[in-house]
Amino acid sequence: MTWADLIEFLPTLLHGLAYSLGISAVVIVFSIIAGICVAFMRVSRFRSVRGPVLAYVEFIRCTPALVQLYYIFYVLPIFGLTLEALTAGIVGFTIIYTAYLSEVFRAAINSVAKTQIEAAISLGMSTSQARRLVIIPQAARVALPPTVNYLLSLIKDTSLLSIITIQEIMFRGLILASQTFKYFTILTEVAFLYFCVCFPLTILARRLEAKFERELGYGKSNGEKKKSFFSIGPWGASKS
Repeated sequence: MTWADLIEFLPTLLHGLAYSLGISAVVIVFSIIAGICVAFMRVSRFRSVRGPVLAYVEFIRCTPALVQLYYIFYVLPIFGLTLEALTAGIVGFTIIYTAYLSEVFRAAINSVAKTQIEAAISLGMSTSQARRLVIIPQAARVALPPTVNYLLSLIKDTSLLSIITIQEIMFRGLILASQTFKYFTILTEVAFLYFCVCFPLTILARRLEAKFERELGYGKSNGEKKKSFFSIGPWGASKS
């Protein structure tokens, strides 16, 4: 590995990184919007609404993202639905992260006291107004730290898009490595660029969570170690 090699490969990899970040930005916006809708459907009092949504969320969470992307890009054309690689990637990750974020938002919605919703309705607000003016503003603060965590995961997961020929940073890195056989140099540089993007997001997520715990008083007093309010894992977000 030499500095000359690192400098030579950097522009191509930065172009791929910008592509990855652009896809992540589009996906996270769509996923947040769709995730809020799915979350409200998950807390609906109608079983006919909750059931199909629950099945969708559990199916997405219990199957690998790689299989889902393969299915969208390679299997759907068999049934007459052909998507371009970029479209397939954005649609695929939006479907995946909508399911993940819907669980974050569902937990956040459930954290809002029902008495506040009842009070809003008693003051003459409609259900949609109560959701928009009472539930969402409070739930957003609860959901923000885990949402940043999922954005972090999404940026890293964009590397999976190389398998459907999207020219993000991993795809470009593998092409360069296959042409130059400098796998160590190129993949190390790819890892470093991911780290430079993701590490600040990790710090941001921790600070947001700490700020939220201080403001709402979660955690133990008397100098004891605080217990994290959020538990983020393969089964979504939950209180701990």
